[in-house]
Amino acid sequence: MDSEIKFKIKELSKKKWMKVSLIFEVLGTTREIVEKSLKEHIEKLEKIKTIFLYKKDFSKIEEVEKPMKNVEKAYSQIVETEAMIKDIKTLIIIAISYGPSSIEILEPKKIEISAGEIQDISNMISGVIHRFAASGIGGIIATPQK
Repeated sequence: MDSEIKFKIKELSKKKWMKVSLIFEVLGTTREIVEKSLKEHIEKLEKIKTIFLYKKDFSKIEEVEKPMKNVEKAYSQIVETEAMIKDIKTLIIIAISYGPSSIEILEPKKIEISAGEIQDISNMISGVIHRFAASGIGGIIATPQK
């Protein structure tokens, strides 16, 4: 890691940004689809202004036998990343919109969060649940059965 990146990480840490490890995995029917899809996914992630992605380690593409029902063969690739993330809201947006397989907050060990931030996150999650319900793939029970 070069000194410019180390300096930026240090500056963002002073501003209470979180150091986070994110792992992403893609599964596809061809090597080309897997490689292109994961690369584009990470490029979109890097465009978020409240994230500084400073590490990307792409694994080699692996062939997978019978990964799912009715799929005989597919290909898989993983990318392990590290990033500085401004706030919990950004982390939740990444979790919902980019679907990492794993999220680990490396620093800080404790995070203070305001009621407003919790409110924003709760409304965001509620909106996702309502979109699922509206699309017919699940939702919430409005009236519990007795």
